[in-house]
Amino acid sequence: MKTPRPWQLIGIAAVVVVALVAVWFQWNNRPRVIPAVDSATLREAITTDELMAHIHELERIADANDGNRQAGTPGYEASMAYVEAQLKEAGYETRRQEFSYERSGIVDASVAVGPGGEQALTMGEDFQPLGGSGSAAGRVTAVDVNLEGDRRSSSGCQADDFEGFPAGDIALLQRGSCTFLAKTLNAREAGASAVVVFNQGDADDRTGVFMGQVQDADLDIPVVTTTYDLGASWATQPTELALSVEWREGRVETANVLADLPGTSGRTVVVGAHLDGVSSGAGINDNGSGVAAALEVARHLAELGVQPEHGVRFAFWSGEEDGLWGSTHYVSGLDRAAQRATEVYLNLDMVGSPNPTPYVYAGFGERDHPVGKVMADYLREQGAEPVDATFEDSDHRPFLYADIPVGGLFTGAYLDEGAGVPDPCYHESCDRADNIDPDMLGLMADTLAHGVLAVARPA
Repeated sequence: MKTPRPWQLIGIAAVVVVALVAVWFQWNNRPRVIPAVDSATLREAITTDELMAHIHELERIADANDGNRQAGTPGYEASMAYVEAQLKEAGYETRRQEFSYERSGIVDASVAVGPGGEQALTMGEDFQPLGGSGSAAGRVTAVDVNLEGDRRSSSGCQADDFEGFPAGDIALLQRGSCTFLAKTLNAREAGASAVVVFNQGDADDRTGVFMGQVQDADLDIPVVTTTYDLGASWATQPTELALSVEWREGRVETANVLADLPGTSGRTVVVGAHLDGVSSGAGINDNGSGVAAALEVARHLAELGVQPEHGVRFAFWSGEEDGLWGSTHYVSGLDRAAQRATEVYLNLDMVGSPNPTPYVYAGFGERDHPVGKVMADYLREQGAEPVDATFEDSDHRPFLYADIPVGGLFTGAYLDEGAGVPDPCYHESCDRADNIDPDMLGLMADTLAHGVLAVARPA
């Protein structure tokens, strides 16, 4: 073989680089700058009243179905039927993308007071199961509780809170400052046979029994919550309890709901919001708010007769709360050509929080899409100051891992990152319609409408 000279190697390399760059741009066909778009007509068609009508209907569905809209339950089935009816009324054809997965969950729990468990407590009134599995009976020992003044509490948040804790006792912890899981793991490490978390008592809405979740497959002690009054009583006088939590695994049969607004380019903008909620409540901010915003943009795009260059697919995911199952199932079903043809995935998760900070998904490098800047600029024009959302714990993650660009909106702030107060009802029974800021929900729906119209390029 003839050895090329150095200048020939440089020329060959240049040709290869140019060819690869050309292929890359052809392969992606994604603009780095999006032309300005007039979204006023679409935004004006979306009203806060319509958004809140969806919110109230999803709350009603939960109330009629054991208080939740968890995947695989009648509440989720009714939620799918509602979304389908709304889309069909606007002229869409809908389809269900069915799938299944394994889920573990609590099926029974009990708490009784006294050496022999003489006084049985009532689930839902006196206590709620939080997680774990197994049974325990014995003496209750309070850990670093605060029953005076502002009742500020970090009970159980640090391992050294349990210094001198008698192994085998039931740990009585006060709500506040850190996650239930952190408290529970510290208690178990200290030798607790069970954990009772009582409400903090620092506000009127933090006194009664409350719901939540401790998700850890290896948690082998029972964990329950109770009221402030019961917890304070047990903390100040000798108490014995007997409690149990039964955990069982089962298969969930469920589906995503999909609907398409056709385009002409062969490319697709996917707009997604998870439709399922947790078992502990109606799931209204998380994520009825995202569902409401996606529904209103979908409805009015169709009713206004918008004909986009890029098709728009609206996806209402199931199984997000159990591990992003619906969005993962969708992405895993895309072949490489379909992945390349996906212009961007826009995620909506918790977009109506009383936390007044709008987040725009960003910080994913080459997987950021310029529509993120379009939405951030729009928010600034409205007098808001958007914050980058860089987390991956929502339905955009499977798209990121498939190298599909992402964008999206978020306001929930279940983490306090200095940009607002965390949503106090995240994954709890109080996540209802009165946990929604209608003005914030309206702003985020308008921002979505502006972004979708900009990236889909109406003809």
